[in-house]
Amino acid sequence: MKFRTSEDEVSLGRLVGSIGSGFLEVLRGNKIATGLAAVALIVTSILALSSQYDERVRYRQVVLPELAASESQLEGLLKAAEETDNDNWRIYYFIDAHIKARDILQLARRRWPHTREGIRAHGELIRYYELLTEDFAIIRTQMSLDPKMDYMEAWRKVRAARWPVHEEWAHWVNGPTPVR
Repeated sequence: MKFRTSEDEVSLGRLVGSIGSGFLEVLRGNKIATGLAAVALIVTSILALSSQYDERVRYRQVVLPELAASESQLEGLLKAAEETDNDNWRIYYFIDAHIKARDILQLARRRWPHTREGIRAHGELIRYYELLTEDFAIIRTQMSLDPKMDYMEAWRKVRAARWPVHEEWAHWVNGPTPVR
């Protein structure tokens, strides 16, 4: 079977040309509506590009409560590890704290802000928990090699070194609330 091309068939160029000419006819026929739509497009574009949306209010209401609760649980586990006299319980609390830090990392990876500053700050929180989980793993490995190791002291040193990364995030979260 042989296919024939005829002038009646629609080509892509003719289709685009037809749509373009139809668009121009509508513009000529509706000058007021077209002018108003163009002005509205320009004004909203300028406002959208020049406005600075601060999403910290939404972040504090939606994301922060769950993160704060998890961080509080992590702090509770570490405090319990510090305060117990039983070495076995101290190890269990420490291991549970490591698991909780991994849970917080997963939670933070699931809940992202949308603005550039929010993404940057939230990235610092994620980096903090990535570093902490690695540090927990290193300390736990060292514990298995040296049972007499003071792992809580090692943990305090590591955490003090990592804390400024967490503070970068906290500084953004606790920054000034925008006036509305």
